Amino acid sequence: MSILGLDIGTTGAKGVAFDLEGRPIATAYREYDMLSPKPGHLELNPNEVLEGVAAVCREVSAATANDPIKSVACSVLGEAITPVGGDNNPLGNAIIGFDSRGAAECDWLRERIDNTEVFRLTGHPINAFHTVFKLMNRRESEPEVYRKATRWLGFQELVSVWLGAEAAVDYSAAARTLLLDTNGLVWSDRLLALTGMSADMFARPVAPGTAIGDVSRAGHDRFGLPVGCVVAAGLHDQPAGILGAAVEPGESMYATGTVVCIGVLVTARPEPAVMCKHNLCWYPTYGKDRHVSLAWNFTGGSLLKWYRDTFGGEQIAESRRRGVDPYDVILEDLPTDPTDLFVLPYFTTTGTPWLDTRALGAVLGLRLTTRRQEIVKALLEGIEYDVALNQALLSEAGIEIRRHKAIGGAAKSAVWMQLKADILGRPVVVLEMTESAALGVALLGARAAGLIDSVTGAAKEFARTGRTFEPDPKRSSMYNDRLAIYRDLYPATHPLSARIGDLSGRR
Repeated sequence: MSILGLDIGTTGAKGVAFDLEGRPIATAYREYDMLSPKPGHLELNPNEVLEGVAAVCREVSAATANDPIKSVACSVLGEAITPVGGDNNPLGNAIIGFDSRGAAECDWLRERIDNTEVFRLTGHPINAFHTVFKLMNRRESEPEVYRKATRWLGFQELVSVWLGAEAAVDYSAAARTLLLDTNGLVWSDRLLALTGMSADMFARPVAPGTAIGDVSRAGHDRFGLPVGCVVAAGLHDQPAGILGAAVEPGESMYATGTVVCIGVLVTARPEPAVMCKHNLCWYPTYGKDRHVSLAWNFTGGSLLKWYRDTFGGEQIAESRRRGVDPYDVILEDLPTDPTDLFVLPYFTTTGTPWLDTRALGAVLGLRLTTRRQEIVKALLEGIEYDVALNQALLSEAGIEIRRHKAIGGAAKSAVWMQLKADILGRPVVVLEMTESAALGVALLGARAAGLIDSVTGAAKEFARTGRTFEPDPKRSSMYNDRLAIYRDLYPATHPLSARIGDLSGRR
């Protein structure tokens, strides 16, 4: 028998089937497009996402015919939520968190409730990426869709209901709406009333790993999973990665995907004022009284994909000739020492601590002598400078990181992992199985189906560590000097970014 973890992200869906020893036995992936109908607007077509997930499930299910899948759960991107009718068919696109809409609604709420009060309720400061502000914006900009929608479902709930189970949302994903009272683990009457929402617009919040139904005949016909396969509530993608990587206090899960994120377990309730100052969060994950905090860069790994798709035609052609991954060619022959270029990696919006929907990316230090490889390395450096900034802010909040556990596709790149260690000044440990988010939710499904006794115990056993990248003292010292310059880049450029954004009507 096997267990399936689905990892539904911003640019693609992956499914990994594991045996009960935690070994991956089948995997499949489907990419889909992030849509931008206007400058600053970023959406996903839920029908494309659902078809991508269905194709992944069918492929993995066919590959495990001799080890039938007994359970399934989803790791999902946060904030994206879809309007559906009474038949649970989508009525419009899902707006994703780093879409620029919702800033005015965010300011409106800040005038009516104190930020620290919201943090005490929800575990999050008020920020425009939250689902509630996208909904408030759609209420005005798409009144017909808003009126027709009987519910608003995230991709966890959409996949579950189409499989034949209940459209339930786990606590961690629900918290990303800014409407969940994380103390009582119910929708917040206070925030619902303030924002003009109602609890019946959303799915029922449940604990991660709750059994919420079985795959129906119709679900089998569409997704290919066995009838009767147990469907469990999953997790927001970053807590799923933290669980699957068996992160302990003092460690971080460092996920490099579309979004780059460091995620930590927090053992004590943090001081709201410090967390709000730096836009840091604290919200429930799997396990009684367990909470996580995250710091992230929204552009993340999309920056290297942008380079590949925009400037990497020659490297793509070379990779085809050699039969290797295009990124392997792009990352060849990079300079050994730090570059003198500075990339502000805000090509979508920022992440923490700024959470500025109007920020723009920048590259500084270019000369006519600048080589392609320097630019590629500077893109990676810019992402890691941003992570180093966030690592310091977590430390200010009393959350220390002694080492990072690397997960995601980029963990396969020794070049990038060494760069992370050098800039962060911490060891970076690559897990043998880097699909930790899929493993985390697969274990939740297994527990719901009664196939394992302990999710965290199994995660500790299965999260086997591989190569460790230690910081190089000389390069780390050079990067510390450059980090002092990087810290000043956003404060120096954000007024100009706002003015540039006005030229294209970006809102």
